[in-house]
Amino acid sequence: MSTPPGAQHRPELSARAIAACGVSLADQEGLESVSMRRIAETLGVSPMALYRHIGNRESLLLAMAGLAARRTELIPPPPASWQVMLRTMAESLWEGFVQHPWLLQIVLGPSRLLDMAPTGELEHLLRALQDAGLSDEECFDCVVGISAVVIGTSTLALAANPGPGVHRPSRPNAVVRLNDDDGAGHESMASAFRRRGITYDASRRSLDYAVDSFLRGIQARTHENLRTVQNTPSGPEKEQQ
Repeated sequence: MSTPPGAQHRPELSARAIAACGVSLADQEGLESVSMRRIAETLGVSPMALYRHIGNRESLLLAMAGLAARRTELIPPPPASWQVMLRTMAESLWEGFVQHPWLLQIVLGPSRLLDMAPTGELEHLLRALQDAGLSDEECFDCVVGISAVVIGTSTLALAANPGPGVHRPSRPNAVVRLNDDDGAGHESMASAFRRRGITYDASRRSLDYAVDSFLRGIQARTHENLRTVQNTPSGPEKEQQ
């Protein structure tokens, strides 16, 4: 049986191929450009052909986020320390967001905070924090806290410096005051802060500062927990008292 003309040029459809096309479109034109119909046109197939692999646009967005996240290791495995795990997680999330700004729109979707960490990697991190002396709740708070630091800093950086991929404009986006006060009538630190504006490099420096401070705070908490355990009388000691 002969092959229909042009059939050999049709891409082999799969969920991964469809997600990869969506990632490419979002990188070039933004997330608003991504639709099942647009991907079908790009791949040269019918929209119904896509639905055999991905059920709807919501599933497509999650597949795109998963594909983008898997391009880098989010959390290194043991014997990496919890400090290295958290720092690598912060740096990987940052790189993911600045390379693919649309990821933030998916991660912060309505009624959904997307966890991009594979289960195995996340388990390594939580166990390492637990072994360091943190309670379960403190371990969970660490993961949420470091994610919030990166998401917040990335959101500011990308709002001030819009554009695909890593964008470093020569003119920073100025920080404009909301109220009408004129300050103390002289050059102040607040004025200097607003004049400096927000650049990509300054945002990355702010992220490093925040992560360093966050890690020092966790280290202090582990020492505090250890002292509490050491100073808490055991069962026999309580009976003697």
